[in-house]
Amino acid sequence: MIVLAVGPSLAPADTARLDARLRALPRGTVVVCDVSALTEPDLAAVEALARLRLTAGRCGIRVGLRGASARLRELLALTGLEVVLPPGVLGVEPGGQAEEGEEAVGVEEGVEPGDAAV
Repeated sequence: MIVLAVGPSLAPADTARLDARLRALPRGTVVVCDVSALTEPDLAAVEALARLRLTAGRCGIRVGLRGASARLRELLALTGLEVVLPPGVLGVEPGGQAEEGEEAVGVEEGVEPGDAAV
């Protein structure tokens, strides 16, 4: 496992340097991004983390976050990007089990009275 410290700010312009570091790692490496130093996380930081995650996936590297502030967790949740991180990394335990034959996703289907059967 490799710990990659980021902060106090993180912008999409920083991704080229971070991407180069990821590409130099062997496949199967686990990288933990310590984001506890991000003092004012914003959507630019979220974009940079998303790009970092994409590069890692292409290189066969698993990435997780450590030390995510409440604000960063909120931004990740609002953008839907908390699902690309390993369960428990943000301090949230995974939800229930998917029913047999269904995909495990974060949306539950609801039925409204009067809806046509599908």
